Amino acid sequence: MKIYCDENIESAIIAGLRRRGIEVISARDTGDLGKSDEYHLKKASELEAVILTHDVDFLKIAHQWYQEGKGHKGILYAHPLDLSPGECIRMVEFATQVLTEEEMKNHIEFL
Repeated sequence: MKIYCDENIESAIIAGLRRRGIEVISARDTGDLGKSDEYHLKKASELEAVILTHDVDFLKIAHQWYQEGKGHKGILYAHPLDLSPGECIRMVEFATQVLTEEEMKNHIEFL
């Protein structure tokens, strides 16, 4: 499972995921800092990636897209106050091991 990290995901988390062999693309990598949340969700889908975010706005966008019949590749939501960077890395790694890309389609996984 490929992961797209929005601009709110710390570089330490991105580096930790990469060290664990997870394919990660970040908004920094693609030069998309400062873009809208909806842009990032579209970008992740274009890249065939699940988006990893701390931003609760993605939950609202996913609901809106559902009502409009639009799909996405999935959202991994990590509340920034609930998980340390290390815990976030472990939870994302676990999610990539137990969830398939098919299971993640149009799905929100709360870490």
